[in-house]
Amino acid sequence: MANNLPICDPIRTKAIMNRYLGFAKKNLGQNFLISLNKINDILDAAEIDGDDQVLEIGPGIGSLTEQMLLRGAKVLAYEIDQDLPEILHNELPQKIGDKYLDDVFKLVMKDILKADFKADIGNFFDLNKPVKVVANLPYYITTPIIFALAKSDLAFESLTLMMQKEVAERLCASSGNKEYGPLTIFVQTQMSVKMAVMVDHTNFNPQPKVDSAVVVLKPLVQKVDVGDTDNFDHVVKMCFSQRRKTLNNNLKSLVKDSEERKKLLQMLDLPEKVRPEELSIDQFIGLAKALKAE
Repeated sequence: MANNLPICDPIRTKAIMNRYLGFAKKNLGQNFLISLNKINDILDAAEIDGDDQVLEIGPGIGSLTEQMLLRGAKVLAYEIDQDLPEILHNELPQKIGDKYLDDVFKLVMKDILKADFKADIGNFFDLNKPVKVVANLPYYITTPIIFALAKSDLAFESLTLMMQKEVAERLCASSGNKEYGPLTIFVQTQMSVKMAVMVDHTNFNPQPKVDSAVVVLKPLVQKVDVGDTDNFDHVVKMCFSQRRKTLNNNLKSLVKDSEERKKLLQMLDLPEKVRPEELSIDQFIGLAKALKAE
């Protein structure tokens, strides 16, 4: 009976775990979605349809993968857990419409942070067509994955990423908000950010201790001009090195002389006691360029 249910159904998920795994691996951040409604909400947010080429990160036991395949998408998935290929091979539908599983699904056993996207997908996807990313990201590695995707040489159409709710709030934050920081600025200078779906912790097996959220990121047609990227990233990082301190205090590592820091703030029309989270992205750009010019 369980095989007639979608993989994400709680009964089938439990049966799969009992048969193959026994338990999810906490060290890999494994929490499997057990809500078909939430999965459909996620795939609707990603606008997945039959013309799509989807790169999935961490397919797990195939909860999201199955539904994307049933929508007609072609899926290439990255996974590192050596116990999962057998599950995916056995549990995913062997035929979707008039196509066999091997025609529409490819599993790459590789750490996503070490991926050579063009080499990995070149013989499976059409590189002249856009690629969408869909992922239920492990909490412990969410930020490095976002950085890796943003800096990759593959032109993604969109990134639909499920992550810890607090990280999603950081991506979407605006200046003046306590969640606003280097990750916010890095992402928002390159992509539009939209909070799409809230996912309560009860929608997973095993249940994590925190809630999740799905964010849709789309590359900006016109990237924000931050000048020297390495300089900008370094300045932003230094400005947030001690969140509880003022911008003036955090700038000590970049400008040692107090009078020089005072003049810099005055030149940028910034109050002496302004905190880093109060600066807009444009103000950070102005600050980084001013420091670069010194």
